[in-house]
Amino acid sequence: MENINDNVLSRRADELFGRPREQWTTVDEMIYGLPTYFDNVVNETEKMERMRFKAIKESLNHHYGKSKFYNQLCKEYEFRPDDVRNMKDLEKIPMLPDTFFKEYPAENPKEVFEWLNRISTIELGNYDYRGKDLQGFLRWAQDRIEGLVNHSSGTTGHYSFMFRDKVTFHRFYYALVRSLVEIAPPNGEPHYVYPGSPNTFLTIGRWLGEIGYVFSEPKRHFLTDREISMSIARLMSTGHAKSLKEKFILKALKKAMIKGEEKMLTLLEDLDKTGEQIYMVTPPFQLYSMMLKMKERGMKLNFGESNSLILTGGGWKIFENRKISEQEFATMVEDTLGIPADRYLDLYGMSEMNGIAISCEGRYKHLHPWIHPMVLDDNQGHIGYDEWGRFAFLDPVANSYPGYIITGDRVKLLERCPICNKPGPVLESDITRMAGAEAKGCANLMRGLMAEEFKKVERKKGN
Repeated sequence: MENINDNVLSRRADELFGRPREQWTTVDEMIYGLPTYFDNVVNETEKMERMRFKAIKESLNHHYGKSKFYNQLCKEYEFRPDDVRNMKDLEKIPMLPDTFFKEYPAENPKEVFEWLNRISTIELGNYDYRGKDLQGFLRWAQDRIEGLVNHSSGTTGHYSFMFRDKVTFHRFYYALVRSLVEIAPPNGEPHYVYPGSPNTFLTIGRWLGEIGYVFSEPKRHFLTDREISMSIARLMSTGHAKSLKEKFILKALKKAMIKGEEKMLTLLEDLDKTGEQIYMVTPPFQLYSMMLKMKERGMKLNFGESNSLILTGGGWKIFENRKISEQEFATMVEDTLGIPADRYLDLYGMSEMNGIAISCEGRYKHLHPWIHPMVLDDNQGHIGYDEWGRFAFLDPVANSYPGYIITGDRVKLLERCPICNKPGPVLESDITRMAGAEAKGCANLMRGLMAEEFKKVERKKGN
């Protein structure tokens, strides 16, 4: 197999997010040392399972030994890391609900800091933030841990806070870049296109903005550089302006997004004319909006010839109750952008997980090999394969918090992919929320803001 590191993006990822080999643990061996993430031959599956098991054991010892909170949780469950002796024993590991990360007592920065100090595995040091603003506190905390701080949209009135130290976010970001390179090998240096703002602590925007720094400045393109602050994110997520000032903010944001889409369409036309390769990462609804405008204008591009890649993530509800299938969307991508189905892929991930699942040509989602997936019933019993239930996972990448999480997502796990030869297990593509689980925030937030514009474009399409 061609050396996956022999290209400009992999070299920059190594410079920005690499980790000295003498510091590697087993999960580092998987992230930095494997020649491929998604194309292991069948006879290597057992090797991957052994490595993942060892990585989880090392992670358990780390959090049990250094996190007072997790140590106490384990004692309440009468659990010790030594209790995990085989794969079946992984089911014994105490896990956290994803809602745990929004259970801080108040939005006063000092109280948030004290809460983080209690639940984090890493040391945060002494509190010396002199401001009163939570947004400023996040900047201070990020500098303190030399890592990455993200928050959710605050849809329910509370944000989720994720603190990734340098070790955690370097592992994760290196893996994201390597995944892009593996799926669509770069022709020199591609153009990176993200129809959103990188200037935010909002999870998806921050992730995709940071990845952009692997690309040189002339080759990274965003919808807007307008800051999406915590207060703006919450305003967008609720859609209810409580004052005249907030009404003006919402109106300005809608205008900025519409203007940004026009800029993106012009950019895509220019890049297509010169035969440039693009990596475009976007929520489906955002690309859908742009493709509707392309169809309305009779605009058709041909990025397939440059081995370009489209990656979507964030769910298939376009606006209100309108949903489309991945297959329908793939056809639309090929008709408008000229990118064939095998170069249009959908991602599944979440704020709490340092890994992703990427769809194959059969639209089944393949997880990064270090993530150990589980499916639970309503009583948190383990279901196993071929049944719908609540998604949970063990993530040994997380160094600053225990990455053993129960989510609100409804999934079905298959032992192997029925379509492609890539290793399993895999997730069925139709991932939804469990009954009673709150709606996910980041993609919903932006989609809600654009709903009115969707209606206008679809009304024109229907005439």
